[in-house]
Amino acid sequence: MLQRTFNASQVLLAGLFVFMMGCSGRYLEPYSEVVMSPGMRIEGTNPNGTVVVTAGDGTLRSYEGDGWEKSIRLISRVTRWDGSLGLYDPAGSSSPFGRVLVEEGRLHFSSVDQAMRYLYVGSFDTKPVFTNNGLVFTYSIAKPRESWQGTVRAVEIWQLYINGKRPTSLPGADDRAIEVSRGSIPDLSQPYPAPVGNYMVLGHKPYDPRNPPKSAFDD
Repeated sequence: MLQRTFNASQVLLAGLFVFMMGCSGRYLEPYSEVVMSPGMRIEGTNPNGTVVVTAGDGTLRSYEGDGWEKSIRLISRVTRWDGSLGLYDPAGSSSPFGRVLVEEGRLHFSSVDQAMRYLYVGSFDTKPVFTNNGLVFTYSIAKPRESWQGTVRAVEIWQLYINGKRPTSLPGADDRAIEVSRGSIPDLSQPYPAPVGNYMVLGHKPYDPRNPPKSAFDD
């Protein structure tokens, strides 16, 4: 699994590896499992801050946080990576605001417990928030070491599906933490039978934002 803990060396190495192993192009594939549709706006808030994500045509996404912004045409995955056959960008280019590492996709599980254990991994840094219908927002900020100057921000948008359906109730959900406008997310989804590039790894217990990990070592 591409760990969702974002110190400088991990972000750089993981980004380069993902780019080499899982990229297609900066356009949607017919089977891309995306969350957002053109014009959709998602505003998410977790303990690390608030980010507004706006979808343009195809894989174009704009991200705006406190004092920073960036527009990126994301890369469509051709292999299922850590459960996702969606979109990503490995933060390969910098801007005056630093680098932005992003993910977006649908994640398929057989139970709520399995979904919550997935969110537990890396949660000390990413601090996921989610709604009762399974929309997830994570945001983390890291200062890289000398080898990679500038701030690294990581933003993830996920939609959870339990046995092909969006859930209706999740433990620890906060419907006020994520606001969706100008569009809707499909209520039903089945995973496309794509080859697996990197298998999903689950945490040792379910994630609950009311009782988060006390350190990164507890992930």
